[in-house]
Amino acid sequence: MKLASLHGLQTAVHGSKRLLGLDVGVKYVGVAVSDPACRIAIPLDVLQLSQSTFSKSAEKLKSMAKDYNVAGFVIGYPISIAGLRCKQAVKVDNFVAIMRKTEKFEGLLYFWEDERFTSQVVSSMLKDYEIPRHILKPIVDKFSAVNILQIENDVFFLKVFLKVLT
Repeated sequence: MKLASLHGLQTAVHGSKRLLGLDVGVKYVGVAVSDPACRIAIPLDVLQLSQSTFSKSAEKLKSMAKDYNVAGFVIGYPISIAGLRCKQAVKVDNFVAIMRKTEKFEGLLYFWEDERFTSQVVSSMLKDYEIPRHILKPIVDKFSAVNILQIENDVFFLKVFLKVLT
């Protein structure tokens, strides 16, 4: 697994490759997948994140990457309002380091995406529905991953659109 630039990630998805969006939290990882054209992000799953379940979650993530013909990951990176790394960023760094050590993701790329406010945006959209917290949490995690991935899908589309105009 290798860190890529936005251009590198865009080049890797050329054809019908997809991307997985990841929202790495304290206990869970929200997962979203792009459509083959990388236009739409779709909620996929929530994986449990603990030392005892990490191997199982990594295996499931590897399986998703294979099943969906994935070229790489867009991983939400926590940055404060001031533009500095948050303490959650250390956990995201550790998550990626462990993923890399497993060697289950060789050949795949990853790109950091600023995830400021993704969970808050999703939570605010759902606040009027009075959903119990234990049900709401996985929904927020999945749709936060959708938010993170959709940003990149939109950037990819904008670049294609601008090429057509010029």
